[in-house]
Amino acid sequence: MKQATVLYCLDFFLTCLLFGSSWSQSVCAGTENKLSTLSDLEQQYRTLRKYYESCEVVMGNLEITSIDRSRDLTFLRSIREVTGYVLVALNQFDYLPLENLRIIRGTKLYEDHYSLAIFLNYRHDGNFGLRQLGLRNLTGE
Repeated sequence: MKQATVLYCLDFFLTCLLFGSSWSQSVCAGTENKLSTLSDLEQQYRTLRKYYESCEVVMGNLEITSIDRSRDLTFLRSIREVTGYVLVALNQFDYLPLENLRIIRGTKLYEDHYSLAIFLNYRHDGNFGLRQLGLRNLTGE
């Protein structure tokens, strides 16, 4: 495990040099809840916002689940890197503002297979939910 940590730190250092970043990036912890939700949707949204507002690097998984259509998700624009997986499921919003996300490392995979999992994002009234992903800076390796 030490070797993987050293390799990640070296890769993170090279990423900082390549993109002109500094070591003062805002790093936050990811989650491992999968499809579990909190007691109510208001609390679910507040927790998501608290975890990721001003966050640039998610150390772990980015799980966006059970968010209704009226929520402001622009705080997600600051995220540039996720070390684990990204899960977007059971939501009702129509746009996911992850415009600055460049890399999903996939050190942990959703259901042991997916670094990016997007499913069951629609509104209860029968209209479409998620219509557009703002992943325009996501790169492939």
